[in-house]
Amino acid sequence: MKLSAIWKTERRLWQVAAALLLALSLTLTHFYQDRLLNLVTGQPEITQITPPPCDLNRQACALPVMTPVASEAPWTFSISPRPIPVSAPLNFTLTPPARTLAPHAPLAAWIDLTGDSMDMGLIRIPLQQEADGRWVGIGSIPVCVTGAMRWRARLNIQLAQTTLQADWIFSAPEPDARH
Repeated sequence: MKLSAIWKTERRLWQVAAALLLALSLTLTHFYQDRLLNLVTGQPEITQITPPPCDLNRQACALPVMTPVASEAPWTFSISPRPIPVSAPLNFTLTPPARTLAPHAPLAAWIDLTGDSMDMGLIRIPLQQEADGRWVGIGSIPVCVTGAMRWRARLNIQLAQTTLQADWIFSAPEPDARH
């Protein structure tokens, strides 16, 4: 066999191997896209929790989080004052159960407020951990030109392996609270 024929055959083998490697890479990326992105960005996966029905305008709301705790008490989330006003300072509080094991304690927590019935942009309120273990933050929501508006409060709790998310819908101001 001639030397040029050997070089051609070898070059084609390399091209086929490169094409197979590219196809394999694209296939693996398609199936493991979220995990690879989390690995590269360092962002944990998101776990959506559906809290029981609750009216944030009336009370603190329970958030049953499946973490190893000494008691079976749920976390609670609240916005005050109640009923929730617009264009006024709001206190956001996340209260954990009495005892949470250190490996399962939140690394960060924040609230994302968005209009549920109208696009009002994203209002992000970071929560800071207090000495008593509660996570607190202060923020406000703007007045909507249409009057009472439905809002979505998305609570984000970042743990080591995942970020927990829970949503509550509330109206502000409450229709009967307007003057």
